[in-house]
Amino acid sequence: MNNFKLPTIMGAAIVATALIGLSGQAVAGISSTKHNLSDTGTGDINSDNPEICVFCHTPHNAIKNNNIPLWNHTLSVTASYGVYTSPTFDGADVADVGGIVEATATVTNLCLSCHDGTVALNAMNNPSNNHLVTTMAGTGLDVGGTKIDGARSTNLGADLTNDHPVNFTYDDAADTGLVAAGTLTDVRLFSGKVQCASCHDPHASDPATQPFLRFTMDGSGLCLKCHNK
Repeated sequence: MNNFKLPTIMGAAIVATALIGLSGQAVAGISSTKHNLSDTGTGDINSDNPEICVFCHTPHNAIKNNNIPLWNHTLSVTASYGVYTSPTFDGADVADVGGIVEATATVTNLCLSCHDGTVALNAMNNPSNNHLVTTMAGTGLDVGGTKIDGARSTNLGADLTNDHPVNFTYDDAADTGLVAAGTLTDVRLFSGKVQCASCHDPHASDPATQPFLRFTMDGSGLCLKCHNK
C-alpha cells in the first residue's frame, strides 16, 4: 500500500513549481541585458552558443570558492590593480584584489574576470558539453573576438586607482558620513565589505538604472544610499 500522503505530494509539487518559476524569472532578467552573450543576445557582443548562464556559471566542475556561486569564467591573473586613495580616503584601508588565487577571490574578482580586459569572454573553466567551442562576435571586441576592447567603457583595465574603492570594510562608526550599515537599502555588502556588486546587479539592467545599477543615479540617488551628505 502506498504510504505517501496526498498533501505531501501536493506540497512537493507546489515547491517545485515555485522554484521553476523563480529560475525562469532570473533567466528572463538576464536575457534582455548585455550580459546575455548567447546567440539570442541583443547587445553589442554575443556568441554562437545558445546557453545564457554558462559564461559565468556551471553546475559541474566549478571554480571552488565560498564567494563564488558555481563560478565558471576564468579568473584574471592580474598581479595588482592598485587602490583608490585621496585626502579624505585612506587607501591603506583597502585590500588590493590583484594577485588572487581561486580560494581567496572576491566578488569583485568575478566582475574583473571580464571587465579588466585581460581574459577572453569565452574562457570558461568548464565549457558546455553541448557546445565545446564558443566563438564571440560583435563590436567592441579585440582581434579574433576574444576580449573587451580597451576603448570601451566596459573595460575598466587593470588600474583601479581612479575608480570607486572596492574590497574594504564598510565602517559607519569610523566614518560618520556613511549611512548606518543596518539601515542600508537597495545596495548590498558582502561579508561587510563594499564590492563591485554592492552597486551593480549583474543579473538585471533597467534602462532607468543603467549600467546594471541597483538604484538610479538621478539626483545622485545611488550615491546617497551609502553617503550621508
